[in-house]
Amino acid sequence: MAALSVFRSQSFFANAFPLAKKRISTQAGLRAFPFHRRLSFNSRSLCILFLFCLSFFKSQKCYDLKQVLKVEPTALYRSHLLASQNFGVDVLENTKSVDRYVAKGKFVKVKKKSRGYRLQTLQYSRPYLVKKARTTLENMANKFATQTKSFFVVSSVTRTLEDQCRLRKVNSNASLGISSHNYGNSFDISYVRFDHVLKVNTKLEKELEKVLESYKNLGRIFYIKEKQQSCYHVTVRRY
Repeated sequence: MAALSVFRSQSFFANAFPLAKKRISTQAGLRAFPFHRRLSFNSRSLCILFLFCLSFFKSQKCYDLKQVLKVEPTALYRSHLLASQNFGVDVLENTKSVDRYVAKGKFVKVKKKSRGYRLQTLQYSRPYLVKKARTTLENMANKFATQTKSFFVVSSVTRTLEDQCRLRKVNSNASLGISSHNYGNSFDISYVRFDHVLKVNTKLEKELEKVLESYKNLGRIFYIKEKQQSCYHVTVRRY
């Protein structure tokens, strides 16, 4: 009798288990369906939140203009800033401000190649200058080529405050305050690269400095020899 009871019990569970398994599977599926929908919703929400945060951080300025303007320039550099402020250009904060002056015809594009100079690939500046600055660059380069049959390399041109933020990440010496590069009338000329050769060339360096000195004496430029960057920082005056 006990054996028969066990047999019937086993037979009962054997017959009942597929049905129970089916019910459990169905119930699990019903529970899982809204879960996946919630998961999908949460994934979309997280994605939207991430994009919002990314957009927010990108929109934040990496500088405080009021603080930047408070930084006192050195006595040597003050004349460069005063000269820059005579061209009727406001401090360039971002790409939009550069584009605005380009659209107005205030800024002109610097050629990649001209007699006496070459423009290196720019990572932290823009190939634009006020008209007088570009003309002065071309005239100095032409004079240098006439005297040496060589060319120099322009390593930096116009920078925005945002460009300076990026530059400071790789160059701690980049200006914390306003730079004359922020007005579109300054550029840098390397004194260790002539004819695309990265090498100290004392003869060509002296010839380049003669050209710069002559233009300085004519009241057309200011220049500083920046030893850390191996370049002449040139600021064109409104003559």
